Amino acid sequence: MLDEKESKSQKRKQSNRESARRSRLRKQRECDELAQRAEILNVENVSLKTEVSRIRNDYEQLLVENAALKEETREEVSCKNH
Repeated sequence: MLDEKESKSQKRKQSNRESARRSRLRKQRECDELAQRAEILNVENVSLKTEVSRIRNDYEQLLVENAALKEETREEVSCKNH
């Protein structure tokens, strides 16, 4: 009877150890995956910041060009009216 209880207890302890080991491995895998995902997102973030900066520069250049063209048009209309 005692041997049977002891055997069940040992089996339960071993099962618990295995379950804990699987849980630790799963958590480690999840942590590794999250770290990899974070790295990918950081790279993407740098790329997007570079693109935003380029687009802002293009926008600023277009604003300057647009203002110059508006002024040129005003001058042409002014010359035609005189």
